Amino acid sequence: MPAWRFDDVSVTDPVSYTSEMINEQIRAIISSISRIPSSELADEVNVREEVGIDSLMAMEIIAKCEKRFGILIDESRYAEIETIGDFLRLIESLVRSKGS
Repeated sequence: MPAWRFDDVSVTDPVSYTSEMINEQIRAIISSISRIPSSELADEVNVREEVGIDSLMAMEIIAKCEKRFGILIDESRYAEIETIGDFLRLIESLVRSKGS
């Protein structure tokens, strides 16, 4: 299993991460920026209305995810995101496609 830590932005083969590992890291990033405990960031939670993520916070989350997973996220895709689950699926699909 690859070595990873939440406080280390460098990655060791993120393509081999399990879905759970990816989701935990994304929730930790969102939690650190929104100051909402990751345990409260269920998949169905609305990122704008319930979490209060504005466009500046979204750009910060995107930048941290890009760095953490070594991916590029088209910032226009944020408009498509409604829930935490939507964001998790987007990031995981980008990480998986990186390995293809």
